[in-house]
Amino acid sequence: MKGSYKGVLKVAGPNLKGWLIDVARPARRVRFDLVVDGQNRGSFVANARRRFFAPKTGAGEDTHGFSVPIRKPWISGKLQTIRLVDPEDPMLDFSMSVRLGPKPHQHFEDHVTGGQVTIGAAERAQADDDEAEANTPPANPNKVLLRQIGALSDSDLAALLFVIDRDILSERVARHDKAGDWDKLVQFRRVLAGPQLEQMLNALGRGAIKAHNHTLAGRVTGAAAALFPASFDAQFLAGAAKAQAGGYDEALAFLRAADRLEENGVRAKREMVLALTRQLRLDLPVEKRAAIREEHLGVLRALAMSGELGTRVKYRVPYAAALYAAGRYDEAIEAADLVLETAPNDTRALMAKARALVARNQVGEACVLYERVLDFEPNHRGARMSLRILAALIEDETRDSGKIAVIHRRRLSLDGAPLAEALAKVPQSWIATGDLGLDDLEAVAARLVEPTQRRIGYAEVPRGDGKIVEIWHRDALKGLAESGLIASLDDRAALKRFQPFYEAPKPGLMRRGTAVLVSHNGAELYGGGEHFLLEAAELHAAQGYEPVILGTRPELEGEERTVDGRRSAFIGDQPSDMRRFLLESGAALVHAISGMGFMVAEALAFTNIPFVYGVHFWNELLGDPQYPGYFDEVSGEALFRREFLVILARATAVYANSRYTQKLIEDGFGVRCPVLYAVPREREAVAVA
Repeated sequence: MKGSYKGVLKVAGPNLKGWLIDVARPARRVRFDLVVDGQNRGSFVANARRRFFAPKTGAGEDTHGFSVPIRKPWISGKLQTIRLVDPEDPMLDFSMSVRLGPKPHQHFEDHVTGGQVTIGAAERAQADDDEAEANTPPANPNKVLLRQIGALSDSDLAALLFVIDRDILSERVARHDKAGDWDKLVQFRRVLAGPQLEQMLNALGRGAIKAHNHTLAGRVTGAAAALFPASFDAQFLAGAAKAQAGGYDEALAFLRAADRLEENGVRAKREMVLALTRQLRLDLPVEKRAAIREEHLGVLRALAMSGELGTRVKYRVPYAAALYAAGRYDEAIEAADLVLETAPNDTRALMAKARALVARNQVGEACVLYERVLDFEPNHRGARMSLRILAALIEDETRDSGKIAVIHRRRLSLDGAPLAEALAKVPQSWIATGDLGLDDLEAVAARLVEPTQRRIGYAEVPRGDGKIVEIWHRDALKGLAESGLIASLDDRAALKRFQPFYEAPKPGLMRRGTAVLVSHNGAELYGGGEHFLLEAAELHAAQGYEPVILGTRPELEGEERTVDGRRSAFIGDQPSDMRRFLLESGAALVHAISGMGFMVAEALAFTNIPFVYGVHFWNELLGDPQYPGYFDEVSGEALFRREFLVILARATAVYANSRYTQKLIEDGFGVRCPVLYAVPREREAVAVA
């Protein structure tokens, strides 16, 4: 049965609205299909209540309205065709052309009717009511306005907020203030100083901190802390932002306030430790430095005794290290002992106590602790370097007394243990690998004074009968064993092969052969100065060497490549790996950069291979490798790493890549250190002694 239809279709903001009635059967709710640009978008029923509808048919039916939300996929931003149809009734088919929505990044007000079409002879009263409803302001204008604002892009929203603050809000507040209208001002105060503002300022501050915009972060978080002095988050964020911007006095004021607001908490204290540590690196008056140092120790003490187990464990060793740096060695030993009571194998605490014992001149006890660290971490570079330095000091004292012990290889009881392990247990410094009569010990010992001073690994001492006694330094043999180059002292062929690298160099003799150029990344160039090695390879090639570029990356160990026609290889990141490569390659020169000084110096210990080192990271010179401080908390002077002395004792020449690094080396160690910004092109620009 065909019907006779009347109704209205319009676009109002995000919805298609209207009403539809079958005049012949007013009690029936009309079902229709919605077609947009030729595509069926669903079937709907006109059964919504319409308050303006007053039917003339006498049926009393007022539920013929409909409202269909406009979906984003329907919107093209262009003029579109909207149709209401019923496939079973050709009498229901009317359409209109209208824009369903804005183009991307645009918006329009949702109370504006985008288009409207009428079907049938709708009564004037109904049309008037419909028009009146269309023009009726929404019941909640704020909600509508928020929807419009929410449709803005981020940049447009930011611009809108700026304009509102500058042209509307500031002007209105100033007007109320001038008129003395305190009631209106209280309303603004309630809005502007409410919790929503605090959350917004804190969020902006966190974002600025993460973006490293320290100036903006300081302004925003400082404003939040001033407006909300009882807020821990505001005070904490202001302190963190000011500290990162370098305003340590302001930062500490905020952090102290946050610490008072945080009962039994540690967040503020942790941030205070960082700020105080950074401030102690500055050039400060003596009185202020002393006060800051005491506060620093006090905060660390509180963290080390915190009720939180994780915090207590984390800060006990740094507290001992801070006591050591402040020159309070006895307290540092006590603090380290507290850690070792519950964690006897904590290598950090063992290192802290060992350094304090050295400062108290208890070298023997310190050596025991360093060896204990190596038992747990055999590759611990700090402990190994410290042991070498202390061993050199002890050896100097022994040499000064005129007593140097020599042990024959046949008196070395291996007991089935690996050679390196057995040599580590030998107290004597020198081991004879050839025939030696016991009556010759004193005579041989007297001839070893000069080689000892040179720190060579191999010496030949003539006997009274014209024969030669071959003597190796214990640590040189131990290094060969650790690198897998010798397995026994009876391996005469291996000892003969590596002897030229450990004996005293002959005056005036310069070997030409392989020049090994070392950095962590080798020829895997992605920054960090490795390109410098490619330029250095050209220089050493011009000097008559055959360059090899070496990287210390375990994941690439064993790989070899050709880069610009030159050999490039990768090894592991241990001194034993380095020593094996250098000796098996017959290195005649080693040129290292970018933090490889300690590893190469250890690999080349007791050898005569020339070693050129480029100090490209100045923090190699300063501070303790186990702790972050680079400057003395008492004097403010640089804390030079004792391990760097090992490099200087072994390197033939050192150079820097900045004036700052040059000054640190020359002032701190008294060593001449030129600056090289680029590799010289002259053939003999880098002289190797």
